[in-house]
Amino acid sequence: MSQRATSGKPRDPDAWYREPAWCAERLFQDEAFPGGIIDPCAGTGTIVRAARAAGLRAEGFDLRDRGARDLVQPGVCFFTGDYLPGTWPCANIVSNPPYATWLQLGRDKPSPDAMARSEDEFLRIALRRTIGKVAVLLPTGWISADERSRWIESLPFYREYRLTPRPSIPSGGHLAEGGKRGGGKTDFSWFVFLNGFQGDPTVHFLRRDD
Repeated sequence: MSQRATSGKPRDPDAWYREPAWCAERLFQDEAFPGGIIDPCAGTGTIVRAARAAGLRAEGFDLRDRGARDLVQPGVCFFTGDYLPGTWPCANIVSNPPYATWLQLGRDKPSPDAMARSEDEFLRIALRRTIGKVAVLLPTGWISADERSRWIESLPFYREYRLTPRPSIPSGGHLAEGGKRGGGKTDFSWFVFLNGFQGDPTVHFLRRDD
């Protein structure tokens, strides 16, 4: 599946995996997000920090308290929508969403019509809650599953940014315990969707050392 699931370490119960900062920094260098961004699964605030450094308005929320209250408001679940009044719709969402089945997360689906995988449900909800762009960081091969690929053809898929070199994205718990990042073994991309876009998506590369 991905380094997230094949590193030999136990799967994080919240599918919380921490990308290196350059992944978001490079995205904000190449892609515009007028009106700022919200990261609903912000963890320790890597994306929020990078967005603010790029001059964007940015807010972060997360289900858990990951020790970054200056950047992220904890105790908020994106899938159930218990947000502060006025949060939605927002301009743009940029996030590294949980990549798992609901069973792997140890939770029931948030609603009877929720999609089977959390990252797919995240995207479905995110497009409904934005007026601009949704950018999700996922394994590059995520797009290739037959049923999902047909679904994505119905969405306003705008751009794919392939990250190079492969980023190492271990579990947040592993890093919190003093563990180190290894060499990246899985390809990752930013998949960007633009509400109202009609046309063919384009593929670009984001290189760490640019």
